[in-house]
Amino acid sequence: MASPTPPPLRPVRLLLRTKDAVLLHALPDTSSTAEAVASKKGGITLYSGKTTFHLLSPDGNSAYVHDATVGLVRFDLTNATGINTAGGVSPFLQNSKSIQLAKCSPRGTRLLTWERPSKADGDGGNLKVWNAKSGELVEGFSCKKATLNTVQWTHDERLVFHMVTNEIHVYDAEFNKVGRVRCPGVASFSLPAVKGYPSDKSGPLVGEEKYLLTTFVPGTKGKPARVDLLRYPDRTGRDSSTVGGDKVNVPSGPSLASKSLFNAEETTVEWSPRADAALLTTQTAVDATGESYYGSSHLFLLAESDAKRPGFGSAISVPLPAEATKTSQGTVPIVAANWIANPNIVGPVPFGVISGRMPALASLHHGVSAEPTFLLGRAHRNTMDVSPHGRFIACGGYGNLAGGMDFWDRNKGKKIARHVVLPGKDGETNFVTIKEGSDLGVTSASPVVGHQWSPDSRTYLVSTTSPRMNVDNGVHLYRYDGSLVDEARLPWDNQDFKPDKLLAAEYVPAPFPNEGGGDGKGEFYYYPDRPQSPAPRRFTELKGDAAKAALATLSSESSKGDGKGGAPAAAAYVPPGARKGGGGAYVPPGARKGSAERGGSSLAERLRQEREGSATAVSGVKIAKRAGPVGAASVVGAAPAAAEKSKSALRREKQRLAREAAEREAAAEEQRKKDEEAARVAANKADPEKRAKKIKKSLKQIDEIKAKAAGGAELNEDQRRKVDSEAELRAELAALGLQTEN
Repeated sequence: MASPTPPPLRPVRLLLRTKDAVLLHALPDTSSTAEAVASKKGGITLYSGKTTFHLLSPDGNSAYVHDATVGLVRFDLTNATGINTAGGVSPFLQNSKSIQLAKCSPRGTRLLTWERPSKADGDGGNLKVWNAKSGELVEGFSCKKATLNTVQWTHDERLVFHMVTNEIHVYDAEFNKVGRVRCPGVASFSLPAVKGYPSDKSGPLVGEEKYLLTTFVPGTKGKPARVDLLRYPDRTGRDSSTVGGDKVNVPSGPSLASKSLFNAEETTVEWSPRADAALLTTQTAVDATGESYYGSSHLFLLAESDAKRPGFGSAISVPLPAEATKTSQGTVPIVAANWIANPNIVGPVPFGVISGRMPALASLHHGVSAEPTFLLGRAHRNTMDVSPHGRFIACGGYGNLAGGMDFWDRNKGKKIARHVVLPGKDGETNFVTIKEGSDLGVTSASPVVGHQWSPDSRTYLVSTTSPRMNVDNGVHLYRYDGSLVDEARLPWDNQDFKPDKLLAAEYVPAPFPNEGGGDGKGEFYYYPDRPQSPAPRRFTELKGDAAKAALATLSSESSKGDGKGGAPAAAAYVPPGARKGGGGAYVPPGARKGSAERGGSSLAERLRQEREGSATAVSGVKIAKRAGPVGAASVVGAAPAAAEKSKSALRREKQRLAREAAEREAAAEEQRKKDEEAARVAANKADPEKRAKKIKKSLKQIDEIKAKAAGGAELNEDQRRKVDSEAELRAELAALGLQTEN
């Protein structure tokens, strides 16, 4: 009997919130080889009216929109249709007009909301937990601070953690207290929201699950700050406890790992997709060295297990590549840190880091040792976005940077080549493959505020939204290779959002995959993990001179426009080397005028060559395994490290270094004396009377010291040195020729 045909996958959808509506759009086929057909503009209007915020459930089945005049309204996205709000709508949560913050639990079964405290709250509190299916109030807490991080769920929602003064209370799914984590001074904690397993392993059995969490205690009264890695219920600290049989408190063991932080005011925790390790970024508001306007930062790796200490975890400082640019104090600032979001990887899950002063260096690191393994290059980038499947990486320079973007294939260790489709003659379609790294960089035409990978890892969204930017609002899509999707193929019109009407743009999350398989681990992704699309077979690839001529012609045609006084006609991507107004032939970077080989004289060309050269030197470079101490990375192809020295050789080298240091100190002391003598002679010549007065004062002090010594007092080293200098001072006073009395 044939197996049933699986249902079709849900299309990728995008939610846009403007100042007067909330819109839902389904994306068409955006591949570069798909037929370029203009998309019908317009989507589903979920809500009409002014809104304050929106929220999407983790499974993409529901959308929550808040209107200050109505409350929190819920929409079912599994069967979304146009909704007419002219007759009014009823809120999903009662008395929800004053809600200011909201979030969903990891599985989407609960809603957590915060509103300003008021007397009307009574004992119910202003931090409320709601049933996301029925809208009923489940539990309430009091929280004066505007935050939702004091209540967190485990990834499976079996337990709920609530932070109070000096403790974290633990509840089951029905909010029955089952334990507590004692942590005096705790200011924040973190739980992983998702947990997957490698493809060669299965998850634990029901009832045997253990949960990692981190706690942060700020420094006070000269004591350093502290971060602890805990595991509930067995390793949460000796003062913590859980509720056992007959409601008897069962004490817990010590923390897995602890780290004292002498320069930390705030912390950010990024959990591994397997929830067995975390990246800890510490931050201070002010950099004591004055090197950075954004304060100082450091990066640590917290792991559940440590091979050197069985039964304990580890907390290590992440070693950064030697190629990263340091400050004048020798420190390397941390710009961004993200895990590769794929738990199915065989072996440790790696993570990426952007570090150093601009242009910053992007690198990949080993998930256990934290050592750098691959360099993505140096550029003006401050953001690293990893696709949901962990295959593609987008490094961007957003905010106060120019908006440049680089797209990498992590599996291949290369920037993704781009296929540029070109219209040919007599209905024939050709394409050119762009492989030069300098031509694969992308710069957004408008300032980037929002950025996000689609749940199927095929497109990358950048948006310009209000109130961060009140001009040129809009949403643009890039394919995974960095090519821009033509706006004519998008189901929305960016002209409708200008200048400042767009408030938010966000992909609707993918549905939860089919879980509960026989092996206990189930699926982790709803959409399949797809590699790069091959070159289009039905098109003809142009190479050599034909490719250069086609790109030059395309550049010339796109610069002329449509001849109707409007904007230039939309065209395929043209590399920078072919964007020369009237167009000349495409020239590879190495042969361009101004390159090192041809010695151009243009300042812009020389700056570009210098920038490209410095970036290329560390772009796409694998890091060899280190033979020496952590911190000295070696690049593949470099000279091999010296052989390890014997103990006697190390002892002789230590003695030699100590001898050289002593000689340097002696020479420095001799030079200091000479400098003092020269300064004294110069002072005598400049003002002999002032010098004579000073010498007389010193001689008077010497006489007093002698009198004390005659009385039996013991002299210290400074006093003996001053007495020994009496003869030298009297000789100098005589040389001045001003002496009138002893």
